[in-house]
Amino acid sequence: MNSLKRLKKIYDRLENDKIRSAALSTAEYLGIRKDIIRLDTNNFCNISCIMCNRSNTCTEKHYLPLEQFKSLLALFAKTTRILYLSCACEPLVTPHFTEYLEYAKSLSIPYISLCTNGLLLQKNIVSCLVDQQIDEIIISFNGYVKTDYNRIMKGSDYDRIYDNLKQLNDYKKAQHSEKPLIRLNTMLMKSNLENATHLTAFVSELGINSVQFRELIPFEDQNDPDAMKTEYIVYHSPEERTHTIQQIQKIADDLHGIGVEVILPLFCGNESGDSAETQTCIKKETNTQKCSCSVPFFSYWIDCSGNVRVCGYDEKGIVGNAFDQDFKSLLSKRRHFQKMALAGECSSELCTMNMDTSVIK
Repeated sequence: MNSLKRLKKIYDRLENDKIRSAALSTAEYLGIRKDIIRLDTNNFCNISCIMCNRSNTCTEKHYLPLEQFKSLLALFAKTTRILYLSCACEPLVTPHFTEYLEYAKSLSIPYISLCTNGLLLQKNIVSCLVDQQIDEIIISFNGYVKTDYNRIMKGSDYDRIYDNLKQLNDYKKAQHSEKPLIRLNTMLMKSNLENATHLTAFVSELGINSVQFRELIPFEDQNDPDAMKTEYIVYHSPEERTHTIQQIQKIADDLHGIGVEVILPLFCGNESGDSAETQTCIKKETNTQKCSCSVPFFSYWIDCSGNVRVCGYDEKGIVGNAFDQDFKSLLSKRRHFQKMALAGECSSELCTMNMDTSVIK
């Protein structure tokens, strides 16, 4: 992971996205691993978080068979530097998921991660994660005391998550293993912050390596829109927002003090308190050309039916289906979308898909 971090630091120092995209194109030409693959092995989740727009009953359940999983990775493995075995759904509901992990690990991909709510983090999964030396597990964790957690992450259970993470941490210690690194991924909500002082003790007890705070973005079709009306930090008054940022920075300082890496949304490191969306809008209004975006040059989102997209925001970023089209056709459509991105002709004025909008503390 250290070499990946060094590459990321070099990438971040490049002046703008056109230079970055040229560097990524050069890396592709030279056969250097550069791609980030986010791959779902099913199309549903086993819980219904109030802020999510995906219902665990909204669609017919579908799993990606292991053989098709192998054929998908065969297309992308040689260029992949980071593989996330989850994108929008819960990976651990996939039957025999350990076999998917074992196969992915056999391909010598430099960094493999998965994002899960942790409810199904059972003994066989824990032992596979550690024994196979999977690099990272990301736990979606919203609500820092039991009452908040169970209210926000409906269908999950705070005590069970605690026990599952303790089991993982204990097994890592028994095997003298640093892997997988454990990251908590948490949405910033007004109700969360009221009890956020409890987070430091939770993280310390369970050997969490990093915490990533994400700003909650309003969107349509959330599972519980009424419950969300007071949660958005983006709608706070300037005074409330300043206070919120101070709260977040205090929590980040406490976590950093116990050796935990903290990843903050960009607005937390911005004195004006503007959100990432506001800053993006301001940037586009004050420049004669839209900034280009490097995302389609190194990211793929792939669902369990083989549909491939190179932008997580714009529908025009869907480039085809890996099971129905040959790889050259997918690459050709990707390059077409890249040209649109460089010309600022994709997405909307409020695109939030910049992959570099976080500040590491």
